[in-house]
Amino acid sequence: MDIEIRTISADEFGRWEAAGTRAFGAHATDEAIELARSFAEIDRTFAGFDGGIVGTTTTRTSAITIPGGWAKLGFVDGVTVLPTHRRRGIMTRMMGAQLCQMRERGEPLAALSASESLIYERFGFGIATWADSWKIPRVHAALEIAPDAGGRAEFVSDCEARAEWPNLHARVRGDRVGMVHYDSAYWGAALWDAEYQRRGASGFFHVAYRRGGRVAGLVSYRIRERTVLAVFLLGEDAEVEAELWRYCFGIDLMSEIHGFNQPTDDPLPWRLKDPRRLERSKSDHMWLRLVDVRAALEARRYAERGDISFRVHDRFCAWNDGVYMLEGGPFGAVCKPGGMNSVDIELGVSDLAAAYLGGVSFSTLARAGRVKELTTGALDVADRLFRTERQPWSMEL
Repeated sequence: MDIEIRTISADEFGRWEAAGTRAFGAHATDEAIELARSFAEIDRTFAGFDGGIVGTTTTRTSAITIPGGWAKLGFVDGVTVLPTHRRRGIMTRMMGAQLCQMRERGEPLAALSASESLIYERFGFGIATWADSWKIPRVHAALEIAPDAGGRAEFVSDCEARAEWPNLHARVRGDRVGMVHYDSAYWGAALWDAEYQRRGASGFFHVAYRRGGRVAGLVSYRIRERTVLAVFLLGEDAEVEAELWRYCFGIDLMSEIHGFNQPTDDPLPWRLKDPRRLERSKSDHMWLRLVDVRAALEARRYAERGDISFRVHDRFCAWNDGVYMLEGGPFGAVCKPGGMNSVDIELGVSDLAAAYLGGVSFSTLARAGRVKELTTGALDVADRLFRTERQPWSMEL
């Protein structure tokens, strides 16, 4: 039978969620289905049908902070194919339908968190952000440089945390390239705190750092076998975040503190008295895709004034394949179609996506054999244009 690819109806959502959960090696509960339904966008939820549902994917309508502002974003989630239906092109067709829908809706960028790093480059995604995981024994977590943010830490209720997290994130996200703009439905699901989400740990504890009459920072953590698991931690500035880490390091009776998805350029390790005791492991985090290359290049701002032309190869989204002449600067950009006789740099769309937020330089990609410099000095120009003050980062888990 031919496998049909289409968006689902509202009454098919329960079966869609059950199929996706099964593909990840688990069984969906009624509670999990209702939680997923609370932030689902049915008209953006795709499935592969072979009698029943055999493949799933969905898009969350969002936006992302880019240099100089923000851009519309389609965040891809829940991508699965049942083990019985692998190698039949289902994921390729679902991804194609998703990206076409994003293009129709005027979303120049797509993003996802990859469960496997072998899958998504063939669809034009590149690694745009990296993240650190931290582990440190409590006895070695003393700070050489103590923070002084001018406020105080206090416990808050689940309800208050659910109300304050969206507000705090909205205030902070404009300061860090790569931050995805989550809506209140996302935060409701992220902080739902069902038993199956805890994986043997406690429920959430929420601590707010109050300063100047408002919540300037939050940490939501769990406890498992004398280990503090800092799941979400965010502050208005580095001093507030250091205050929250000092709180986590000081919890009595704990032996170790774990931090998840930390920025690779986070300043906290430089505050530690014994930084070698901090175990750091780095992994790819957010994968980005330029759905509309021209619109994406025009949307962001650039570190300095300059011109560069790219020959972009895009086999999956043929509308992007071509030459782009970019004139960019700190106050805006113009991108026009170009000819083959005017190409400075040749690269694939996934490599342009990797460099788009400033997370990797074009020179590094060239040394890796992924980018070709066709005009002498073009790599240096591109590196200077796309440079960002801090490494891109997203809180997406």
